[in-house]
Amino acid sequence: MIEPESRLRIVFGDLRRAVDDVILKHQVTLDELSATISWLQQVADAGELTAASIFFYKTVRRATDGAAYAHPEKDGASHWEMRGSAYIAGAPLLHSPAVLPMRPDEPGEPLIVSGSVRTTAGDPVPGAALEIWQIDADNIYSGIDTSDFAPLNIPNDSSGVPADNLRATIVADAAGRFEFRTVVPGVETFGLDPDSPLDTLVNALRLRGERPLHIHSVVTADGCLPLTTQIYFDGDPLVDSTVEGAVPASAVKTTTRHDDPDDYTRRGLDRPYRTLVHDYVLRPA
Repeated sequence: MIEPESRLRIVFGDLRRAVDDVILKHQVTLDELSATISWLQQVADAGELTAASIFFYKTVRRATDGAAYAHPEKDGASHWEMRGSAYIAGAPLLHSPAVLPMRPDEPGEPLIVSGSVRTTAGDPVPGAALEIWQIDADNIYSGIDTSDFAPLNIPNDSSGVPADNLRATIVADAAGRFEFRTVVPGVETFGLDPDSPLDTLVNALRLRGERPLHIHSVVTADGCLPLTTQIYFDGDPLVDSTVEGAVPASAVKTTTRHDDPDDYTRRGLDRPYRTLVHDYVLRPA
């Protein structure tokens, strides 16, 4: 194992070379360097230094917690995403096809997600468990509040929302297939204070202080490495302007709208709905 002092020298050396390359490539001036240092001081004075980690936090987690699913391009494995602060263990257990727990008048456009769970070798994974959770159409996660997102100040008042709303563990069938009904998720913000140093930088970079629409999932099965990932949505402009970095193209899925009254009535719905197909590809343990 590398000694801490040696690791510090190695990592800082690589970081120094990377920064040097950027400075030389773009001919960064002393005035620009001074402005950067001044901005960092403003961030610290505003108490936002920890929150500034949102630019690199996901990458750090991908390099550590997500190491088992690194380089999915090598074998077609699903991409890894961090679990996030909105996760709650012990969601209701349901068998596919299922409807996520929701209120009778749950706001939002109905969405049916279907697909299969298979290994990188193409073998189906029978009985795989899919833990699913998401924000609702009113931009609220059930069962948690703003304090669960610290140090970010993400507004989330879930009072009056059932604790398991839009949360479930779905068990795939004997062929690894699954289907669940939910609603198109709302928008999760980063809770940046308007006109704060961090918000000013995000605006200057022409990014948005919001996350792309997404559905969280943790997929587990005997003989496979557990996978934490997210589903994103085609046509969502936030996919291309996220503070956290690029969203993998393989994670962005297209939805199809169904507006035939006979069709949605047969499904027990009173309004048009969307469908989305997504497959989870697990690596054998």
